[in-house]
Amino acid sequence: MRLRRVFFILFFVCLISVSWISMPTFRTIPKIKIVENLQEQGRRIFAYTISPYTPIAERGKIIRTSKASTAPTSHHYSDIAPPFNGTTFADSNFLSPYHKYWETNCSSIFLEELSSIKAINNLMDKNRVDGSLPVPTDERFLKFTQNCSGFRKERKYPEQPNSKEEAAYPLAYIIVTHKEVAQVERLLRAIYQPQNVYCIHPDKKSPEIFHDALTSLASCFDNVFMVSKVLSVQYAGFTRLQADVNCMTDLLQTQVQWKYVMNLCGQDFPLKTNLEIVRQLKVYNGHNDIKGILPPPYIKPRTQNHFEENADGKIVRGRGSKEPPPHNFTIYFGNAYYAATRAFVNYVITDHRAVDLLKWSEDTWSPDEHYWVTLQRYPGVPGGYPHGTWDSNESY
Repeated sequence: MRLRRVFFILFFVCLISVSWISMPTFRTIPKIKIVENLQEQGRRIFAYTISPYTPIAERGKIIRTSKASTAPTSHHYSDIAPPFNGTTFADSNFLSPYHKYWETNCSSIFLEELSSIKAINNLMDKNRVDGSLPVPTDERFLKFTQNCSGFRKERKYPEQPNSKEEAAYPLAYIIVTHKEVAQVERLLRAIYQPQNVYCIHPDKKSPEIFHDALTSLASCFDNVFMVSKVLSVQYAGFTRLQADVNCMTDLLQTQVQWKYVMNLCGQDFPLKTNLEIVRQLKVYNGHNDIKGILPPPYIKPRTQNHFEENADGKIVRGRGSKEPPPHNFTIYFGNAYYAATRAFVNYVITDHRAVDLLKWSEDTWSPDEHYWVTLQRYPGVPGGYPHGTWDSNESY
């Protein structure tokens, strides 16, 4: 099983319950789709997306001068009273008063029993407000993190690695997000381990309260930080690619000697434990999981023509054709999501060929869908696999 199946955007979270999760550019949550749709080829490597999203990038500081208070406050415990009515599960490590849960038969859903899928869809429909499932507001969530020790205890964040194997194999994560801090926190809680390190990229265009709440969340952990260089990310634009690169730069400066980095969006959610992910990555034996192919004819114009951002903030085709890529790079097309080794990341940041390709990609369409896999196929790149063709979908 490839690691691209580790993360999926789910509209039901089984074994824990069914929970709210919303798409970034949709006001309503789509109906649950049967499992076979989650297994189609050509999807994201680590996260299943049903549609394109409009990510918005980041603001914050990698080094924080202060942290949220860890002293108990009189208002904190009253503010974290359950904002929703829902079924509780006493033995769940993911229980919290911040999120809504519905009891459901997860096994039957994964077996594609339409009656169970219909039942949980109907249950969620009854709980929609103006077409959407309610989530805690950023204003409310900011209050949750004013008492960091109380918050971490309430959410049962692990304080020690679960095993020696995991302690010896730390991971890095990049989370690009633009809304709903409560949703981002739920993702963070699911993937959090104290030996790992996490770079969060909140969009510069997002409301100030979103940044404040997200910064407050990050301040409760020594291994979670906001990206140091903030961008306003445009969907299909170069800034979406640069957002990841900025986090990579910061991650290399941390004290954590992480083995692999994986990039996520704020609406992702894991299906595997940290130990399962570690063991999958070990199987790669120092190779990257970056899937891609030679581009079909309808994709080639993305990198053969100039693209620019118009007055409405959309990426549109400009005038003229682009020059060929530098250093005899063969352009490949693939997934924007990856599991990349530390050596690969160091190559991205420091090797002049990778830097030149990044510069060349500035006026292409959706460059994150060609940049990573083009490097992956280039001879001599750490963890790469240079022998891909249209008929060859090997990850390494």
